[in-house]
Amino acid sequence: MSMPLLETRGLTKLFPVRRGGLGERGLLRAVDGVNLRLDEGETLGLAGESGCGKSTVAKLLMNLISPTEGTVSFQGNRIDRLSKNDLFAFRRQVQMIFQDPQASLNPRMRIGDIIGEPLRIHRLAAPGEYHERVADLLRRVGLHDSYANRYPHEFSGGQRQRIGIARALAVQPKVIIADEPVSALDISIQAQIINLLQELRREYGLSMVFIAHDLSVVRHLSSSIAIMYLGRIVEWGGRDAVFDHFLHPYTEALISAIPKLSPETGSARIILKGDIPTPLAPPSGCPFHPRCFHAQERCSREIPLPEEKEPGHWAACHFSEKLFRGNGFC
Repeated sequence: MSMPLLETRGLTKLFPVRRGGLGERGLLRAVDGVNLRLDEGETLGLAGESGCGKSTVAKLLMNLISPTEGTVSFQGNRIDRLSKNDLFAFRRQVQMIFQDPQASLNPRMRIGDIIGEPLRIHRLAAPGEYHERVADLLRRVGLHDSYANRYPHEFSGGQRQRIGIARALAVQPKVIIADEPVSALDISIQAQIINLLQELRREYGLSMVFIAHDLSVVRHLSSSIAIMYLGRIVEWGGRDAVFDHFLHPYTEALISAIPKLSPETGSARIILKGDIPTPLAPPSGCPFHPRCFHAQERCSREIPLPEEKEPGHWAACHFSEKLFRGNGFC
């Protein structure tokens, strides 16, 4: 097997927090033992409910925050061991598109300067080429090059996200981490941004980690999918394997919630009981068992470890074989 482009092993992030009226301190387990792999040219979709730790994983992959335990490696090299020069090169090769296009753009900078700043930092354009490079990037994401002289507040949410995409592309990265890039946009604009990302991925040969809570969007963009719940990866495999032969009850519930064209299409929606447990005090055993409609006594005692249930298809469930044998399991 070839070396992964981006890989995590046992990735864990704890945040100290205060809880209770007496200022008692606790640890919030935002990410818990996450193993992920992104290969060259692949789009890995990371999906799960809000608050499950997806955005924290994105920040860890970008080295914006440091893990409490575990490692992130890029092209076989641990990023926490990179020299200053190598870390500078890593910053160029791995770029991020943020969830909120308004908050991620400096309101005091013109659009041309926002997109051009990475070119200056990494010295990728000669003085005479700078403005033309910015204009090319604007045109490539569907914006007029005259917009370079305007400020972020003059644009719609979809246009601001296009500006963020142009900024990420400026340094010709190998990997794009897209953290919920369409969740703050209208439905019609979401489709435009998703199509743009697909075009750019093919044109520039990008590898991508696409983070979202909407599984229909994830399926449209991704070649492999990881399902996350309460800081853990509960299922991971090829796109079609996860959607057509899911091996975890949480994945089953998420897929059942995707809107259908008609009531007769697909299975009935599964309504999960209870609320998502707090990562300040996760439940014993399987983190999903308090809400799982298939839970048994063992689930409350033992944490299921991810196992390769089928070739290239992993799940963390004690009873995958029993529950989903009729779902294409072999």
